[in-house]
Amino acid sequence: MIPPNRIYLDYNSTTPVRAEVEEAMRPFARQIYANAASRHSAGQEAWSVLEKARERIADLVGASADDVIFTSGAMESNFLALLGRFEYLIQEGCRPSHIRVAVSALEHPCVIACAKEMRRRGAKVHDIPATAQGVIALDFFNGQKPYDIVSVMAANHETGAIQPLADIAARLDAKTTFFHTDAAQWAGRIEGSMDEWNVSAISLSAHKMYGPKGIGALIVRQGTRLLPIFPGSQEAGMRGGTVNVAGAVGFGVAVEFMKKERKNEATRLYGLREMLWEKLASGPLELIRTVAAEHSLPNTLHVRLAGWKGERVVAALDRWGICCSSGPACSAGSVVASPVLMAMGLGESEAWEGVRFSMGMETTEEDIWLAGERILHWLEDQAPRDT
Repeated sequence: MIPPNRIYLDYNSTTPVRAEVEEAMRPFARQIYANAASRHSAGQEAWSVLEKARERIADLVGASADDVIFTSGAMESNFLALLGRFEYLIQEGCRPSHIRVAVSALEHPCVIACAKEMRRRGAKVHDIPATAQGVIALDFFNGQKPYDIVSVMAANHETGAIQPLADIAARLDAKTTFFHTDAAQWAGRIEGSMDEWNVSAISLSAHKMYGPKGIGALIVRQGTRLLPIFPGSQEAGMRGGTVNVAGAVGFGVAVEFMKKERKNEATRLYGLREMLWEKLASGPLELIRTVAAEHSLPNTLHVRLAGWKGERVVAALDRWGICCSSGPACSAGSVVASPVLMAMGLGESEAWEGVRFSMGMETTEEDIWLAGERILHWLEDQAPRDT
């Protein structure tokens, strides 16, 4: 539990499980605990609630329940989407050296790892460049030969920058290009759907939207073919292993609340984010805002303090009772500067300076006011003084 005097501003790393989600999951520990693949009545009861959860998750992105593959999280979903499609193309007779792949330079490390693996196996992998605002450069696709696999995230995990997925899709060959988006950070915070984005597959993670950890989904457009990376009979043959029914139920309930609340919550979080920025911008040291408000998720504020490593700022603010981040949690302690910030054109020293504040359901105006006061006090301590 986060102590009451500590202010949690790291919702892009993970979110607390909603009380309603926790309550919905409780019966599946000791009452409805059967394997959903079992043919007996207890198993069928578990299967029934699993399918209800599948429907809820599909509805979030305007898909069919049959399109949803449950996974252990967005990382596995990304691997299944990209390597599963790569393996399918090879099975269909494509030489690896003839497979063209384009991956945004802004992607999460697990997507970059997939791209490296496809390159290692002979695929022609191209990095899609980014603008200074953290949005991919659409002119990259002008005059290009068609790509077989393209992956661009819906919203960036560090900066919160929202990517123009529909505009990207309009530049691709819809008949031949597998267009995947990692939407874990989008997390239902703003509007979006499979048809609106015109994508082939969407990766989601429950713990980014007030659901449990250890459960995610890959939503694959009907008619799109992949090969499993963990073969087995579960999930329509796309993933082996006993399905996490309790996690899926919690995921489904979390999604329902996100759909109901996202419009009002987006407006509220936008206001809190701007309140924090205005407070910080009034301080004694210059903070640089990385992405303009109109290009970013409503809950995310990414800044730089010139000359200060982000991890040093994060450690200092933690001592002031503020939980924030200098990058994705899975890369904490990294010995390299932020690849995302470098892709946006920043130099290596500048790419070390990023600090991310991300707000969520339990963040209040009082939290933001108090966080702003604490950060300003810390900044004042760092400001040079006249002698």
